[in-house]
Amino acid sequence: MKLVTLVCLLVPALALAEPKTADDWYKEGATQYNLGDFDKAVDAFKKGFELEQNDAKKPAFLYNIAQAYRQAHKCRDAEFFYKRYLSLRDQDTTKPLEASKRTEIEGWIAEAEKCSAQEDSLAQKRPDSTIKPGTSPSTTTRPTTTTTTTPKTTTTTTPPTPTTTARTTPPTTTATPKTVATKSGDDDDDSSTSSGVTRSATVGAAPQLLVARLTGGVGKVEAGNLAVPIQGTFNVFAGYPIQINDQLEIDAGLNIGYMPVPFTNLMTNANQTASLISVLADAGATYTVMPNLGVRGDLGVGALVFSGMGDPGNPFTNGGAPTTGALGMLAIRAGVAADYAITPNIVATVAPISVEYSPAKSGLRDDIKSILAFDFMLGVGYRM
Repeated sequence: MKLVTLVCLLVPALALAEPKTADDWYKEGATQYNLGDFDKAVDAFKKGFELEQNDAKKPAFLYNIAQAYRQAHKCRDAEFFYKRYLSLRDQDTTKPLEASKRTEIEGWIAEAEKCSAQEDSLAQKRPDSTIKPGTSPSTTTRPTTTTTTTPKTTTTTTPPTPTTTARTTPPTTTATPKTVATKSGDDDDDSSTSSGVTRSATVGAAPQLLVARLTGGVGKVEAGNLAVPIQGTFNVFAGYPIQINDQLEIDAGLNIGYMPVPFTNLMTNANQTASLISVLADAGATYTVMPNLGVRGDLGVGALVFSGMGDPGNPFTNGGAPTTGALGMLAIRAGVAADYAITPNIVATVAPISVEYSPAKSGLRDDIKSILAFDFMLGVGYRM
């Protein structure tokens, strides 16, 4: 009964300990690889490949399997999986394999093919000697050398001595671009661990240091009863990326926006221009909906600076009174956008709608209760 009870307790525990996801099997494979148990590493990486849903990550498992087979001196298996890895990577037109890495892997394939050919030669070669039980190899009866003599020509044929050369170079270290992916260097160029096995990042390679965006477009300002025409507007963002998981990234940084506000001086009828400049602490969340395409939501809080009203007759203050400087007020900005990764570093962005709200500062006209700015912008981003 004690034994039955113990088994009943252990079975659920072992079931819970079994890896469940592709990431879990990758970690198990990396652990066994580091411990030198390459057969178990191969089994774990194969299970991870079967469970992996992201096609961009599948080649990394094949690469890891080939690495483990190479370390285990299983040349034919290593050759097969290196070739499968290159085949899958060739289908990735967004992030092609670096030429230097391809050359390196093709070198390993050539060595594996040579090793396989030598193994075939050994397997097909008949034994060239026998040994009598109770004797040592030194007393072995070996076949005699066959000599064929023709006039003025003597041909001697001796059985060749095969040699086996199998190179087992440990994984080299190469610097990654992005991945993600993902993150010291190893044999692959996507993303990696120091164990010599690799885990591929999402397409477009997650940034590690900086995300920057420059956008421009058109905007409309609503301020009381003032009629402000649609104007050009510009926006700059720079921040630090925080990778939450394979699909979600948070960018936290500084957002600066500028919009001109043209007006006619009520006293001189001169055309003048005021400026709306916002400086905001901004956080943007980008969710990858498909390879290279993500949807982003932004929220920023900071200050709006309204300047250019130092002359009498401006239409923004009561009675057109001049201001002694720029007016500062609270600003809250929210917007949505879509990002498309042209390359791992260059991103095209479309922001169809952004709204910025500021409660009116005292000194502005009584009918101006708030300042609302709406804009539509296109732009480009840089990730590194």
